[in-house]
Amino acid sequence: MTRQALPVLLEGEEAFGLLERLRALVARHLGLLLDPSQDDRLRETLRRLAGPEAPVAWLTRMERFTSQADKDALAAALTVGETYFFRHAEQLDALRTGVLPRWVKRHPAPRRLRALCAGCASGEEAYTLAMTLMRSVLGPGGVDWDITAFDVNPAALQRAEQAHYNAWSLRATPPAWRDLWFRETPSGWTPLASLRRRVQFHQRQIAMPDPAFWTVGRFDIIFCRNMLMYLDGPSLRQAVQHLATALGPGGALFLGHAETLHSLTDQLVLQQGEGCFFYQRREDVEPGASAWPFPVAAQTRDPPATPAASPGAVSRMEARASPRPDSVFGALADATPTVWPTLDESLDPPSPAAARQQLDRALQLVETGQLNEGLRICARLLTHPDSAPLQADVLYIQALALEERGELPAAEWHHQRAAAKDAGFAMPHLRLGLLARRRGEPVAARRELRRALELLDSESADRLRRFGGGFERDALRKLCTHDPGDFR
Repeated sequence: MTRQALPVLLEGEEAFGLLERLRALVARHLGLLLDPSQDDRLRETLRRLAGPEAPVAWLTRMERFTSQADKDALAAALTVGETYFFRHAEQLDALRTGVLPRWVKRHPAPRRLRALCAGCASGEEAYTLAMTLMRSVLGPGGVDWDITAFDVNPAALQRAEQAHYNAWSLRATPPAWRDLWFRETPSGWTPLASLRRRVQFHQRQIAMPDPAFWTVGRFDIIFCRNMLMYLDGPSLRQAVQHLATALGPGGALFLGHAETLHSLTDQLVLQQGEGCFFYQRREDVEPGASAWPFPVAAQTRDPPATPAASPGAVSRMEARASPRPDSVFGALADATPTVWPTLDESLDPPSPAAARQQLDRALQLVETGQLNEGLRICARLLTHPDSAPLQADVLYIQALALEERGELPAAEWHHQRAAAKDAGFAMPHLRLGLLARRRGEPVAARRELRRALELLDSESADRLRRFGGGFERDALRKLCTHDPGDFR
């Protein structure tokens, strides 16, 4: 059979069956959840990996026996590797100025700190963590340290070990830090050898049982950002158990902004510092102690009623309101796959319900790292008359995507436009406050965070479910009350 005939086999009902089989194969071997919005990606992967072989024959052979080379090819084709140095710098600030000083007091030298970077992709995050530890209190405190980094994608690990990066990977790195921590090469920039020696890279699947690796209290610091959201239900629960088991006394676990462990484990407790959330072991948190710098009055009144949502939105809201994880990745792990309507000539006229469902799809794409796809949907939504009531939400999603890409001035502009479109929208002010805090502008940060705090009381439950990152109203209030004046 020639390659020209393959596209015919990947259309219609037969293609649906093939993609479902490939989806199950990926879940079994990689633990990844690939929803229907990624069918085009699955289809292209099937064509490419099958090569001259008929897709159905290739799948049948893979289902009978999948070699390590086959798993590696799937991982290279289907994992998202978008990352850059000093991504989400507020988490690094929380680690350096809050978590590590307390850890050093609790663990006097001689002691070795062990850090884990799970889902390290091409290495930028692992090396950023090394730079953060190098400039922390560990050295003056007489504490040595090392970093273990792993990913399921061997091609990404090879790039991490080679450690050659271009200007795009350093787009959020201040020039002074670039000159301090990197050496310029003909192909770009490479971290100093003193940093590279501290990091060991391994190929590993986070949900794969391995008692020798996931030992009790093995790691003091764990970064596992924007990885759990890609896992299917069983893999997600196993991964969380691994992380909870491996986190040591006084240590901290940092997740991505759209991820939460709510309803997934009772071993770890949500904490806050330097404008971000992280987790610590329950026994490390003193009874009655607060992670917040000053108390927030409890709010007991019910949130205001919200307008009736579309059937599709209601189904997503019910899925999130159930006892399952209430974050985006938790809902994806257990929810029935959603069939997304389109906003093109097939809808005549396009419906408001379709526009709202496309908004949810754009958010899902952005939160799972498919930034360009999410931005394309946002651009189309902004031109549709039926999406006019959603323009503030669309602009906010665009801003989140731009933050993930490291384009912070553009992200700030979109947050400002979202706040201007809807004066009652709290989340843009919260993000503007955190961005100002990251720049070291406490006056602007206080102004935006106070405005966000005022608006959160009346923010709709629908928006909180959509944009709250899985965190409750009270947790977001407390995030707003962290005084940005201690930025350093």
